[in-house]
Amino acid sequence: MSNHPLHELPLRRLNSHADGLAFLRRPVEALGFWSAVVLPFLYVPLVLSGLQTTGTQYAFALLVALHVVALVVGREYNTE
Repeated sequence: MSNHPLHELPLRRLNSHADGLAFLRRPVEALGFWSAVVLPFLYVPLVLSGLQTTGTQYAFALLVALHVVALVVGREYNTE
């Protein structure tokens, strides 16, 4: 049995969980940033092939949505 009072245990678990999330934050931000850089290059083939079919329209909409998510996730990358 530990010497820590029971009321301190949830805070210790919360801090260790927050430390784990902080450890993942930088790689996720990097992935978001670089995805936001690369995704616009995928617009070109879709636009050049035309957006006449429903499938290409859905693909274009999905690509734009992914780009927005990547921009939001990667906005804090390397801001120091």
